Amino acid sequence: MEHPRQHGFTIIELMVALAVAMIVLGMGVPSFRSLIQTNATATEVNNLATALHLARSEAVGRGVEVTLSPLGGGNWANGWVVGIDSDEDDVFPEAGEPVLRSFPAVEMVNITGAPARVEFRPTGEVGALASFTLLPSHCNDNNNRQRTLSVAMAGYVDLTRQACP
Repeated sequence: MEHPRQHGFTIIELMVALAVAMIVLGMGVPSFRSLIQTNATATEVNNLATALHLARSEAVGRGVEVTLSPLGGGNWANGWVVGIDSDEDDVFPEAGEPVLRSFPAVEMVNITGAPARVEFRPTGEVGALASFTLLPSHCNDNNNRQRTLSVAMAGYVDLTRQACP
């Protein structure tokens, strides 16, 4: 008499498959974490570059001086805002002054060496040279490197990557 054939996995087969899955996940998770950190840094750099380009574009398009300024007491990590210092008192943002766009606080990145604000003239030029150094909280020399955004007198933005300090 023939025994009916059973379908399914044995406990040993299940344990081997689980062990292989754990090994694959163990190798992939650190790489994924590094990818997330690198992308977070790139996002913050792109947001700041976008704000600089927007401020320059609006200054030229509107024919007025446009300011990029940090939020929350001069700390760029709290976010930044692009707008017009309409009362021209060198304090922006204030109540009643037009805000063109605001950007949220940064995460996983420290911003150092940044100016108090960047002012774009109607010609697209800046009032003074500006430089922002963005240092990722998990900086490594392979992928997630320190970045510097520099604003030339003509208003152009340049990005450089350097080794972590």
